[in-house]
Amino acid sequence: MASYNGVLKDYSHSSLNEAFKSQNNVNFKLIKTVSDFNETLSRLYEEHATALQVAVSNYRKKNAELRKERPACHLAIFQAWETFLQEVETDSQACNDVASVLSRQVSRPMLDKSFHRKVQSRKIFTHRESFETIIAKTEEKLSKCRVDYKQCHLAHRQNPSQHSLTEYIDAHNAYVQQLHATNGMLEAYHTDTLPQQMQELEEIHNDLVAIVSDSLMQGAEVIAGKANDQAKRYNSLTNQCAAVSPQQDLVNFVRLLAQPSQAQKIPRRLFASPQAEGGEEAGDHNEMTPCLRNELVFDRHSTLSQRSALESLKREAIELELQIRQLQDSIEALNRTQTRGIEGQLYNKVNELQEDLSMKKFDLRAKQIHLAAIKAQLLTHSAPTISSKDLKIVNEISAFWKYRLGSNIGVLMLGPSISPSGSLVTNIESGDSVVVILVLTSISDK
Repeated sequence: MASYNGVLKDYSHSSLNEAFKSQNNVNFKLIKTVSDFNETLSRLYEEHATALQVAVSNYRKKNAELRKERPACHLAIFQAWETFLQEVETDSQACNDVASVLSRQVSRPMLDKSFHRKVQSRKIFTHRESFETIIAKTEEKLSKCRVDYKQCHLAHRQNPSQHSLTEYIDAHNAYVQQLHATNGMLEAYHTDTLPQQMQELEEIHNDLVAIVSDSLMQGAEVIAGKANDQAKRYNSLTNQCAAVSPQQDLVNFVRLLAQPSQAQKIPRRLFASPQAEGGEEAGDHNEMTPCLRNELVFDRHSTLSQRSALESLKREAIELELQIRQLQDSIEALNRTQTRGIEGQLYNKVNELQEDLSMKKFDLRAKQIHLAAIKAQLLTHSAPTISSKDLKIVNEISAFWKYRLGSNIGVLMLGPSISPSGSLVTNIESGDSVVVILVLTSISDK
């Protein structure tokens, strides 16, 4: 047999035997521990796969209901959500695959591959003990032969005779033979037997380490493979989510809506003269009621003072503008605080701020609408107004044309502008105002 030149060739002393035995036991305990862990990990992967599949199934049902309610158009955000569901379902199958590999190709084979090595290592240490027992008995026999040899030598010296010489020579021969036998056994044991056992121990150790490392490598490879596949799939989902365009989703949604026949305009309420209500006619009264238009009237009959009303509106506008600026500053401060809360993941604080923020936005918009109303009222004070003289002249002209035209008189339009739908009858200058009377209805020939 070729000489052994391994790592343990110089460590065959009997005093080290217990250390090797302990280290060998640790290797087998490691295999058992790793095997049990992989079996436990396999069950966890299997349970995780089941939980993922149950979750996906439940939310697929909810998604089916949601699909019935959502618009029947392509929405990128819904597509990303459904892709995410699909990827999680794929993860479930991947977890099942990993569980199967860990259980069938890692955990169980480790025990199967290492069992014969466990038997072999146990026999090695048992055999070494047996060999050492044999050597010890041989050396004990040698010691006995040495004692007999010494006794025969002393007996022959003290009482030399043919018989004592014969016993002395026989004892000598027995001792020499036992000595050579013992030396031969020791030579063979330390030269061949012990190195062979140490070589077997090293082979067992190497094999056990290879079993553990190969099994772990196999488990790691399957997990890494699934992880790489998962990374590619979720990178694709990441790109899909990054490509989601809220504007495009809105465009796809509004395409489904029925387009109004007329474009939506800002609604405006027109000035409605009271003469048109109930079919009343100006001739039904003894004294003609003046026809007014969409502007303020300030005279002795009006309780409204132009100066006081204008000052009151201006004060109210200034107060509203101040309140609007204060609300705008408060909203900006709340927005900054909320942004810092989101960045710091202080979502409870963010939720509390949102109530206050929404209320302040409502107050701001309500005051802006109120301010718009005040500004519109201020514009009426800058428009031309009707004086008492204008009203008197209007009454006289209205009576005149009522007398001439009867019930065919139309609405009287007051002011410097001329309506394109009527015809000019007369202009009367009164102070700084111009009264224009337009006949809006046709006059039948009598």
